[in-house]
Amino acid sequence: MAKIELTDKQFQNLLQLVYMGEWMLQAYEPADNAGEIDELMQKLYESAYRQGNDDIEFDKKMGGYAPCQEFEDDCDVAVERYDEQNFWEELIIRMANRDLQQNGGDKLPPKEFEKKQNELIQKYEKEFGENGVNNLILKK
Repeated sequence: MAKIELTDKQFQNLLQLVYMGEWMLQAYEPADNAGEIDELMQKLYESAYRQGNDDIEFDKKMGGYAPCQEFEDDCDVAVERYDEQNFWEELIIRMANRDLQQNGGDKLPPKEFEKKQNELIQKYEKEFGENGVNNLILKK
């Protein structure tokens, strides 16, 4: 059995990582090892609760330990920041790659492809930075 000693602050950071990691892993569908993850989370949450951590409470309805609403809200702020940044990065890269493919980019040498991709990325970063999605139009 592995043992590790953590300061209170390190344990608090671990709880945040576990909460956000579990959310990311299972946000849209259960993980293959969902039961093992839930068991691990319960061990960590129970330990925090028994040590007097106010961010963890015993949920009678659930029959287990869970983060309090304030803890979840604080973690959700970080998740929302990540989602926002990730949205723009993915949109920009996908649009740049789409434009490159439509213009024969797959036939370019790697260095030339990267150069043109970076130019398109900069173009879209500027556009979305100034206008958000206001100028996006879907054509059929």
